Amino acid sequence: MIENLKDINDKQIKLGQFTEQDLDQLYLRVFNSADGELVLMDLANRCCIFETSEDSPLNEGMRAVWLSIQSRLLGAVSIKPKEE
Repeated sequence: MIENLKDINDKQIKLGQFTEQDLDQLYLRVFNSADGELVLMDLANRCCIFETSEDSPLNEGMRAVWLSIQSRLLGAVSIKPKEE
């Protein structure tokens, strides 16, 4: 139990050191594969992305998570202007 909590803490510390661009690239590495694309499709299905139904707070929360992942991926592949 203590080792698990230490592992979680270590990961939180590492994530805290990431920039937004680092996070974008992390998401791209995870989801830029055939398996990653299948996971994204599964999440889209589970998060009611393609369904039109009476929205509940749970559905909206799930959609928000899926959209957050999509935003990270878009940020990772969009062309950033060069800084001079």
